[in-house]
Amino acid sequence: MAEADDELQEMIRSLDERIVEVRARVAHATVQGGSPAPLPERSALIAAMSAAALAAANADTAQVPVALGKTRVDGAATAAAEAVFNRSALRIRVTAGEGERDGSPGASSGQTLGRQTGGDGVLDGVFDYVDGTTLAVLGEPGALALGGLGGGLRPVPDLSAYAVLAPQPVLPELDVLTTPETHALPILRRIADATGKPLDTLTVFTHSIAGKPLHRTLVDLMRPAVGRVIVPPLVTIEPPYLLTLAGLAEPRIDAMVGSIGLSELAFAALLLDLVAPDHGFVFRVASVAGPRRHPASVTLDPLFAFTDEEERQLTAAGWRTDRQYTSADLVPAGSARLAAIFAVTDEPMLGLAGAGPASGGRTQGLLLEPGGQVTRIDVHYR
Repeated sequence: MAEADDELQEMIRSLDERIVEVRARVAHATVQGGSPAPLPERSALIAAMSAAALAAANADTAQVPVALGKTRVDGAATAAAEAVFNRSALRIRVTAGEGERDGSPGASSGQTLGRQTGGDGVLDGVFDYVDGTTLAVLGEPGALALGGLGGGLRPVPDLSAYAVLAPQPVLPELDVLTTPETHALPILRRIADATGKPLDTLTVFTHSIAGKPLHRTLVDLMRPAVGRVIVPPLVTIEPPYLLTLAGLAEPRIDAMVGSIGLSELAFAALLLDLVAPDHGFVFRVASVAGPRRHPASVTLDPLFAFTDEEERQLTAAGWRTDRQYTSADLVPAGSARLAAIFAVTDEPMLGLAGAGPASGGRTQGLLLEPGGQVTRIDVHYR
């Protein structure tokens, strides 16, 4: 892996004086076109997401309850990332962030980051400083620091969604306003037809049932019909599976069906716009409170039992509970500028090592840019 070019190195170091070296290697590129983001954007996103991963991986979570450990991890990552962004010459409007609904540390929709105070150069940002906080606290693989920048991204409240990933041409044909357990197999058949595969060979990614059995009936319906249903054992982390669509990881998925946080969906849509624009999501907004009120439900019905406060938040942001949307409603085609993924704990699917004490002060991540270019990044700290 070669050193990053001098100008990028200098700019990254200016944002975090602890950094001594940045090494970079282009790992993947397509011929879809697109041009690299400006250096100030690349350097700020690399430095901020790397700092978030390092802080999260080294937060003091020993001998404390998991809930307190999660707060410490989120707090450390948020403080580290925001410190970097607020040293940068950017102005970022957060359009999607994780944590607000629980009062946890994290990015908040509507928040402004960066020291630029005027002008027209406002970027939209989507951030989840630690996706998989529970994994980070427990030292389990898969926790990631996620961030993306774009223009014209649509703000979302920190609520949830029910979404289906499919090839772009079939999205207009898919109806997700009916009961998920009713429409899941017909939708998967249509995806199979579009991809030229038998239904019983599809690989489908869905939500974990470890915390709540909400997806159990859906999983039981899909398993006999398709080739493989991937159910995460503990926490659902979507980006590595989405990157299988660009050949960056295995096993490659053909579809995704299930619930996802709205901020996580916004990042997923941005990721697809950069490296797999031939796929997208059809989705409807969903409740966070409903599943919490019905923790024993084995169907997805509680996803659509909104509280008055959730209805108010959605209406204020221009979202409706009685219509469906596509990922282009979150991230218009071609509006993503770049994204970064850094490992908090080991991420074996992407071949990234975690940033804990054993790393010796090194983080590993990916920078994803228009045209499908993916650069592997190592950041070394003193």
